[in-house]
Amino acid sequence: MPGQSNAANAMDFFVGLFKLLRPLEWSKGFGNMAIATIVAAYAFSLQPNIALFLAGLVSVSLLWSGLYALNDWTDRNADKLHPVKKNRPIPSGTVPENFALGVAVVLVLVSLAIGFYLGVLFLICLLAMLVNQFLYTLPPFSFKKRAIVDLISGSAINPIFRFYAGWVLLMPAYNAPLLALLFVVGIQFGGFTLYRLTSHSVEKKLGYKSSAMVFGEGKVKALAYLAIVASGLSYFLMTLNGGGFLVLGDALGALPFKFFWLGILSLLGLPLYANVLLNPKKADISKVYSLIYLNYVVFVGGMILLFFWQ
Repeated sequence: MPGQSNAANAMDFFVGLFKLLRPLEWSKGFGNMAIATIVAAYAFSLQPNIALFLAGLVSVSLLWSGLYALNDWTDRNADKLHPVKKNRPIPSGTVPENFALGVAVVLVLVSLAIGFYLGVLFLICLLAMLVNQFLYTLPPFSFKKRAIVDLISGSAINPIFRFYAGWVLLMPAYNAPLLALLFVVGIQFGGFTLYRLTSHSVEKKLGYKSSAMVFGEGKVKALAYLAIVASGLSYFLMTLNGGGFLVLGDALGALPFKFFWLGILSLLGLPLYANVLLNPKKADISKVYSLIYLNYVVFVGGMILLFFWQ
């Protein structure tokens, strides 16, 4: 019946719109900002402003929903060739192309408006992520198609400014400790690099000169492993430094030793990622990413509980 058909189409549209905004991706902003807030609070003996943090989180989340929608709009034709990405809202036709572009623009503008009221340093973080994503996504730059800059732009710069978006709401300076930055950048750089390998065959078909195409799968995968290991070591070094087992100085980063055990518990989940770590090209990346987001939120939730537990 026509009425039922229209209702089904409307439901598909709203589900597609929800997927276009990628709410699971908000966990990155939440996690990086929360970690930054906790590290800054310990480093400078400050008390976080929860309302200010939530306003910043909303701004960062809206920005990235807009940027992901823009990325999907830009990649809509290439995504039709991908075995998984072809089911995204735009290439599948669930959300009209022009509507998706309009949503992207509105979300970015609202995010920047909120950021304006949160201060210059926070707004700079938003603008840095915005400009970087333009360079990564849009021609003539299209960093995603170019070796080296595809990984730097896609997975090194954004985590830093997600982190600083939380840091500057508590500490008005870009002076975060090195180990904290290595921790958040390393794990996301490694994860993103493995994710890029899932598009290896499509990038080859489209003629991309990305890192995987230029240097080969083996070297790129080794780089991802190195980044993940460096991230884990950075976290444990912070806890050992904060616990007095090492004397590295506060400038490098420190967390109370109770956070050490949270890291140990997190390592127990590594077997869940065996397939994607060993053979990322054949992994069901959508399921793996959902698992990663869930684990990241649980880990950060554990950090928050430890922070408030005295």
